[in-house]
Amino acid sequence: MYATVTDMIARFGETHMIRLSRPEDRTAETVDAVKIEQALSDVSAVIDGYIRGRYLVPIATPPAEIVRASCVLARYELAQGEHMEPSEEMSKARKETITWLENIAKELINLDVPAALPAGPAVGSGPRMSDRSRIMSLDSLRGF
Repeated sequence: MYATVTDMIARFGETHMIRLSRPEDRTAETVDAVKIEQALSDVSAVIDGYIRGRYLVPIATPPAEIVRASCVLARYELAQGEHMEPSEEMSKARKETITWLENIAKELINLDVPAALPAGPAVGSGPRMSDRSRIMSLDSLRGF
């Protein structure tokens, strides 16, 4: 995961995270960490889908902009449910974040993280060379 429950609380506030993670319980006083972690895990996979191929995923030490993107997308995911709908602000932030990820995939934006290894030939493919000498005789060529 690229962000933590603590990152979500720091960015959006504990009260907001309690309401998003426990929408059915208006008397709750703590966040549902499992629910938030599931949303963060889900959006980390989405982020990897956009940046895979350009960068090694998962990113071992995600930069601040990836942490922020995770929080924005997870907040939107948490707000979708039978008891609530994402606000206009949440929808706008999600759309901007997806556009940002698309621009990374299109190589219009670069991250300061390790790049993916270039695709090379598959192991075991291509011509091979040997240091053994080949012995050919007329008898061996008759089969051709």
